[in-house]
Amino acid sequence: MTRLIEEQPASEVISWPERPRHNPAKAARLMESVVKYGLEHPITVVSRDDYLQRLPRQTNSVPRRFSYVAISDYHWLEAARALGLSHVPVWVRCMPPDSIAAFVLRRHSHDDHLGPLDEAQLFRAALNAPGQTQSQNAFARSLGWSPATASQRLALLKLTPDQQAALEDNTLGIVAARQMVTTRRSRKAPVLGTASG
Repeated sequence: MTRLIEEQPASEVISWPERPRHNPAKAARLMESVVKYGLEHPITVVSRDDYLQRLPRQTNSVPRRFSYVAISDYHWLEAARALGLSHVPVWVRCMPPDSIAAFVLRRHSHDDHLGPLDEAQLFRAALNAPGQTQSQNAFARSLGWSPATASQRLALLKLTPDQQAALEDNTLGIVAARQMVTTRRSRKAPVLGTASG
């Protein structure tokens, strides 16, 4: 069941604890948009109780003072909060146990709010969600991804922290990043040779 709530206090909504990292340049653009146009669409949330029923390991990440967890459009919530807005429009959703990370991936897969590392982290979270039964390839196809794309995204999580930071700030391209992972993997592989004798 989904219901529209016209407004909720911003202080009662917390951003999804597993959200992708914050990009300062995008945050600045969002704040400019909120100043100019306001929040033009509601933020998608689930109730704190529903969220923790599905993800009890995050109890400490969602303090009791919050009534809702923003699972999409949380970047708009953060922009509104940074600007001091007291209330935000929200959609309250009921989500199946395995679908929060998948929902975020589907919601943002065609805009520029998720980078390749964000997608990789969300894909891994969705695959590991309680109740998730699809194979990696089947889940990738449900997102409109090829199995190769899914494998390539997950491989990015094997980059070093410095390499991930370079990918995040666009000083390292995704093709070069994938090559780094492949190179590192081939270096670790055992060298097979013929026995002399």
